[in-house]
Amino acid sequence: MATIKALVKPAMLRWARSRAKVKPEDAAKAANVPVERLHAWESDENPDVPTLGQLRALAGKYHFPLAVFYLPEPPKDFAPLRDFRRLAHFDDEPISANLAYHIRSAYDRRELALELFQELDNKPQRFPLKATTRDNPENVGRAIREFLNVDSEAQKRAARQGRAFDFWRRRLEENDILVFVISGPHWSVELEEMRGFSIANRELPVLVVNGKDYSQGGKAFTLIHELCHVLLGESAISNGAAEDPQLAPASRTVERFCDAVAAATLMPRDLLMLFEEAAGRDVREWSDDELRKIGDAIGVSRQALLLRFVTMKRATWDYYKERHEAFEEEYRRLAKEKAAQKKPIQIKRHIMLMSWNGRGFTRLVLRSYYGKRITLNDVSSFLGAKVKYIPALEHAAFQVAE
Repeated sequence: MATIKALVKPAMLRWARSRAKVKPEDAAKAANVPVERLHAWESDENPDVPTLGQLRALAGKYHFPLAVFYLPEPPKDFAPLRDFRRLAHFDDEPISANLAYHIRSAYDRRELALELFQELDNKPQRFPLKATTRDNPENVGRAIREFLNVDSEAQKRAARQGRAFDFWRRRLEENDILVFVISGPHWSVELEEMRGFSIANRELPVLVVNGKDYSQGGKAFTLIHELCHVLLGESAISNGAAEDPQLAPASRTVERFCDAVAAATLMPRDLLMLFEEAAGRDVREWSDDELRKIGDAIGVSRQALLLRFVTMKRATWDYYKERHEAFEEEYRRLAKEKAAQKKPIQIKRHIMLMSWNGRGFTRLVLRSYYGKRITLNDVSSFLGAKVKYIPALEHAAFQVAE
């Protein structure tokens, strides 16, 4: 049988590998060829091209549809995210292949969502809030709560039910903000590399949270932190390095501001004053028990609550920085313990897909199907779900919150 050659341009092969952040050695291994052969395929001076089978292997490794490689020229890249991370363990690879895939996927789903809105003769509402780092975080936090129509009793009720993150996520999705969560064992990203990132468009802004943070309060804080980047009008990627001295001063200013806004949003002063422990005015140290009691009641982490007490002048920056490393070490230890469990927790497929796509995006896709704008196969492709999972996804997407 004759070998079928893939008539693709070297520029497309170079672009795809660069976009996927895959090293030449790893790409060559996926195609089962020496790395010199891969470089030859990518060279404009060499007439050699991969076979169709080898191209399929590269497409799988890069996580691109096969058809992309046959474009006449590389498409324009999306706007880069400003990097607010300090990455001691990722110096040789500022963006991993897995994270590059998730950034690309978030942009792709947003573009698809805009097309679906057009098909439905509709428009997403424009995100109205703006801020600068010169603004008072208290005022910005208050504006966010008012925009999302959040009241303290509903927030506390969600915290008691153990769904603090879902509470805030629903509020955002109801206002045409796409929220995606990276979850599951495949294409996972370490928390040290990324806790969250944002795409700061006024129409359909996107917030992405790393599901490896197992804390509801922790994910909620990341969510509002990334929302603050949208208010600032700058797409960004963060990993909680605001207090790291290795972070550039200008970036540390922005990250501290976003942390302060997230704290003011999740923990308004009048809500905290309902707790006897927080009612005083003295600067002091706070025990884990005190932080846990208040944090659990309103759906925030101990670390976020302590940061809030710093902004309220109830704790010092030095004490927060001292405890910050202890909190981070605890999170790393818990993550390792969960990863080392012999029997990983089995999550139903439709629940994982709902977490990945969010209610906003899932509802939009399903409504497009109801309106006969797309086919059932389109629904399956857009949501990454086999047809058999779609009824369960439909039920989860339109289920009313308790």
